[in-house]
Amino acid sequence: MTPATPGARPRHAASDEVDALLDFIVDRQADPATGTCYIGTEREALRLELEELGDAWPGSALVVTDDRGRIVGATVTDADVELGRSWIHGPWASDQHWDAVARPLLEAAVADCPSGVDDHEMSSDVANRRMAALAAELGWAASVPNHVFVAHADTASGWPADDPRVRAPRPDDFAAIDPLHAAEFPDTYLSTRQMIDEGIAGTRITVVSEAGGRVLGYAAGRVQADGTGYLDFIAIIPEARGAGAGIGLLVTVCRRIMAAAPARDVNLTVQDHRAPAIGLYRRLGFVLETTIVGYSSPRLAP
Repeated sequence: MTPATPGARPRHAASDEVDALLDFIVDRQADPATGTCYIGTEREALRLELEELGDAWPGSALVVTDDRGRIVGATVTDADVELGRSWIHGPWASDQHWDAVARPLLEAAVADCPSGVDDHEMSSDVANRRMAALAAELGWAASVPNHVFVAHADTASGWPADDPRVRAPRPDDFAAIDPLHAAEFPDTYLSTRQMIDEGIAGTRITVVSEAGGRVLGYAAGRVQADGTGYLDFIAIIPEARGAGAGIGLLVTVCRRIMAAAPARDVNLTVQDHRAPAIGLYRRLGFVLETTIVGYSSPRLAP
């Protein structure tokens, strides 16, 4: 039987298509070769993660339907005007329609972003070869591979004790943390001010390592919509590396994330070339789950 062909260009999803759209996304997320790494695979948890995007879900959702009215392609975009960046979930497409709808969907998602949002990113498991090919076709740059590790509370019982140098953040930490955050995470989705303010407000688990009145490093994590813990950032000043501040900060923040997460776990990503960090995570019992790659749009000329 010949598959139905796409019957329209990308358009915003209608309100009565949201359930079908969610089912379509869940189906695509089930396989690393067809999904994106930004969200999970289970329907209810995935729905909660999308709802965390606020107005972006389902407001930013774009779909393509075939000539029978069935969804055969989709994207959802999280845009941050302050940072001038967007994170594009997808493109997702049915296997037989990828070649016809993936590029138009991605280009439509970029065009649909607010004015001033000029940097765009999509990401997937290394198994998603079609996304890699699409990125190459459009001149989007691939990041270094990032490994996703996970540890559970039973593993943490064998870690060193929490570091007494680790404390809650304060507003005046900004001056010390901002240059470190910018150096370690130059293309971050979260500004230093947001990270500190959310830590103070209790909406993010942000901690600071300090000794003798000097900030040695910081870390920040959160509980994701599916109940799992995630370590977003951790950084130590060069002068404090190799002296125990890093592992002390790591185990302390990870225990706090685990304590807050219903799943009692913590997930993190680390770039492929950071061999010492990978070695540390393995020694602490973190287990490799998957490897992902991000793809960034070409920078506009100033």
